[in-house]
Amino acid sequence: MPSEFGAILKDWRKVRRFSQLDLSLEAEMSARHLSFLESGRANPSRAMVLRLSEALQLPRPAANQALHAAGFAPVYPSLSDDAPELAPVNQAIAAMLDHHDPFPGYAIDRHWNIVTSNKGAEMIVALAAPGGSANLIDILLATAGLELIENWDEVAVLTLSRLRTEILELGGDEQLSAMAKRLASHDRVRQVDMASINLNQAVIPTIFRVGEHRLSLFSVIAQFGSVQDTRAGETRIELMFPMDEDTTAFFR
Repeated sequence: MPSEFGAILKDWRKVRRFSQLDLSLEAEMSARHLSFLESGRANPSRAMVLRLSEALQLPRPAANQALHAAGFAPVYPSLSDDAPELAPVNQAIAAMLDHHDPFPGYAIDRHWNIVTSNKGAEMIVALAAPGGSANLIDILLATAGLELIENWDEVAVLTLSRLRTEILELGGDEQLSAMAKRLASHDRVRQVDMASINLNQAVIPTIFRVGEHRLSLFSVIAQFGSVQDTRAGETRIELMFPMDEDTTAFFR
């Protein structure tokens, strides 16, 4: 009878499309021992759980879950946003966004909720969803009937692709899956002819129409490489850069 840990291990192995032999080689262990762990015939040590978590590239919450299932305390902390230990992280986010002003920049969580943003981003969000949601997927869907995003179809399809990639990397996420389903089922997305989207471009920008201004911006996404907190470690900082002099002049 598989143990709870064995079931988690098997599920994640399948998510990562590893055979038992593939994973055993990646984790530098015998395939026989891996088979015993999955079937519940053997129990893992704490070091083995961590080794397998690394080999499977488990998200930190999933690694904590695997440790708990094996009878060990979680390794990665889950602190409140205002915890003193996270002050340097919050300061780093604020510094990046402030330095990037007047160009748009924001920090988002795992589910694409805007955690904080600079003035440039606040202006764009106010145009897209005045007094509304601070979730980027909600905002994108809300602008489908507006003329704010000139290349909405292109942006929506690329966003859907990004969402699906994140879901695969996380081994599934109910909230992200629901968001992807909403976006994929939108009439405009369903009617997009993929052949009409030129993917053979060095940069695919988001093009905003603000009055008579045509603003072309592309994004750079940054994540923390050493933050161990389960939530803060998933925070992404997205900085939008101008593609041309007219866009630069508008924001300045």
